[in-house]
Amino acid sequence: MKIKITLLSACILLLSLTACNQNPSGRNNPLAEKQRVASQTATSENEATKVPFSEGRIDLKISTPGSGFGKLLQQVDPSKGNVSAQMKKLAEKLSAKERADLEAQSQKAGMMNLAILMLPLKSVIYIKGDQATAKFDALTFRGENTVNDAKKEGMMYVKSQNSSKALTISYTGDSFNEMAQNELKAADYNIKETGETSIVAGYTCSKSLYTLKKPAAASSVPGAIPATSIYQLEVWTSKEMPKSVNFLHPLYIKENAGIMKIMIQYQKDNPLKFLYEFTKVENRAVTAEEMQIQKTAKIKDFGKDKMTVGMEMMGIVFGM
Repeated sequence: MKIKITLLSACILLLSLTACNQNPSGRNNPLAEKQRVASQTATSENEATKVPFSEGRIDLKISTPGSGFGKLLQQVDPSKGNVSAQMKKLAEKLSAKERADLEAQSQKAGMMNLAILMLPLKSVIYIKGDQATAKFDALTFRGENTVNDAKKEGMMYVKSQNSSKALTISYTGDSFNEMAQNELKAADYNIKETGETSIVAGYTCSKSLYTLKKPAAASSVPGAIPATSIYQLEVWTSKEMPKSVNFLHPLYIKENAGIMKIMIQYQKDNPLKFLYEFTKVENRAVTAEEMQIQKTAKIKDFGKDKMTVGMEMMGIVFGM
């Protein structure tokens, strides 16, 4: 007898390997009341602030327009623990048609589903001058990353959600750009400043459109992730936002202003997109504790042993 395991079931099985007691890594002490009163929060979608942002907290969200599985995943709350049980409960609420549609869509997305599973469900960034610190939770791991743009140095901490495995990496000099982000090669794209503007978390942003000059040929493997570059990106920047935030995005794009929103489309004929956007910006004093990240007893230099460090990090990220 053959047993058919659907992609939805397989994803739930993968989630069952993650920790049952997940907690968001962006925990903070309560702010003093006078600090809370003095803080300025820019969240309106219709009104823009003209106050340049140099210090404060940024909440952000990563979603997947065009993916029913990604939409389902957005309903999971790591802070409530037992992620696999949450997913099972959500799946049970789906009608037979909804499950069939979701399965068909997931089959088409193929390997892209793994990328969706790796997305942080909760993220926060703290900015203080040239320094920026990000703290985030994904299903299989949590991470904390701090960078100093002026000094071109940074440090990252990653911890498995389902084991005691943890790793701290330092990177500076030649390894800074390589470790801090996956850099987009601007020479591979036609870049157009569209003239469009939009309010993102209270800040006026301008849109640039990046389109790959030579799109990758269609893969013979359904849903395979292209071996070459991303097909198209919408990049929204604000001159009131420091460039230091750009080093903490999942994809580094060299812009002369702070990027507050990115829409990524990997394949020309695939509707699946990844949307990275700031949802709330607080202009306020940042504490030393908020800027600090956790560290393991031993800190490894990424520049000295990229292969070993990379493999160790991959093991943690994929829950091995």
